[in-house]
Amino acid sequence: MRVERVTEEMIAEHRRLARLRPDHGLPELARCLVRFGWQINRENPPEGVAYFEEAVSIYRSLAAGGEAEHLNNAARALSLLGLQYSFAYADGPALAARQEAAALARRAARRPLEPDPKILMELACTLAEVGQFADAATVQLEVVDSYRARGAHGVYPQPSSVMWALLDMAIYLDLAGQTDASLEFEREALALQRRMSEAGPAWLATWVLWAAGSSLRFTDSGHPDEARGLLREAVAACDQRPRESTRVNFGFDQAVQASLFARSGARDERSEAFRPVPVGVDPDQPLQPVPGLSFHHWSFSVRQAYRAGLAAIDEAIAAITDSPARGQDRLAELGLLMRRRAIRASVLCHGPVQFQEEVVPVLTHSVSLERRLVALDPSQDTRRLIRALIDQAMGHLVAGVNNRVSDALSEALELHMAS
Repeated sequence: MRVERVTEEMIAEHRRLARLRPDHGLPELARCLVRFGWQINRENPPEGVAYFEEAVSIYRSLAAGGEAEHLNNAARALSLLGLQYSFAYADGPALAARQEAAALARRAARRPLEPDPKILMELACTLAEVGQFADAATVQLEVVDSYRARGAHGVYPQPSSVMWALLDMAIYLDLAGQTDASLEFEREALALQRRMSEAGPAWLATWVLWAAGSSLRFTDSGHPDEARGLLREAVAACDQRPRESTRVNFGFDQAVQASLFARSGARDERSEAFRPVPVGVDPDQPLQPVPGLSFHHWSFSVRQAYRAGLAAIDEAIAAITDSPARGQDRLAELGLLMRRRAIRASVLCHGPVQFQEEVVPVLTHSVSLERRLVALDPSQDTRRLIRALIDQAMGHLVAGVNNRVSDALSEALELHMAS
């Protein structure tokens, strides 16, 4: 159904009605302002902010009475205002708006575990972007508990929402230095994914992605046996899927692949003491991306910097490729840059054609580079080659090239067993 466009004349009429009958007219005026703000936002985001601010002011006054309906409307309007501030790169006001939205959502909840999880998720992401990881985990736990309360015995009406909430929780806890607690949430997410795959074949592709991607996390965390077990399960799940090429749910599967892929390369994106700042990373930014989260949650200043960083990585790759000096160290550096490039391209991907043209070839090239490095020094650790094979398998699965997924994962498992 087509929604009628809001005009300045309609806003003026709603203002008149709001003066005559505030109880009915003010809520209608606020809704009208939000819709008009969205219309302007498509053309010039900063100009729409004033309309969202006015709507928030109205909702705040209505919410003063404590009615749940007005509190919820005020919380949603503030969350939208936070998004508009982010569109305009006003990061401080965006965080403040999301904090106020979360406070109102908690007040509006009939029970402690019922605040709007989407509003809380936005706040948790913003807190993590400013480096407040422990606070982000505290807020995200409310989201997880909210979803848990809606199910029983591990069965949920919206299992994919629970899956994402658990992944975010694991990421925040890891960044807060609580590795053991983070891994427990990771295991809970894996157990949920396993049950979903057993309940129906439609979830098998997601289970392969999740098991393979999480195996990288368990390897890096010092749990190689769990990593091998997950790879075995991923290979077994591949055997239950058709060998011919199929692409059923590109959008969802690619979102899972991009999140797990980005998280596995998070350490390579960090600026740490006694180590050069990675190419494409600006450590002086007030906000920093949190690899592994849905890109839709990121503040727009972070997105802009992430895209700019991709261009810097491309320049570094070109410099090494054009250089006549191509020793083992330079090849290793090139391999790392290619992987970081593939991660950013996955996160920024806009569709199957772009994924096939810009991501899959880089993953294939990365495997070739890692094979060359192992051939140059057979005594070296094969962990990077294992990682490249898993990356490639996940890319092939998203692209629908099923027959290559099992082959890459089986080789990765074989190398893992021998290491």
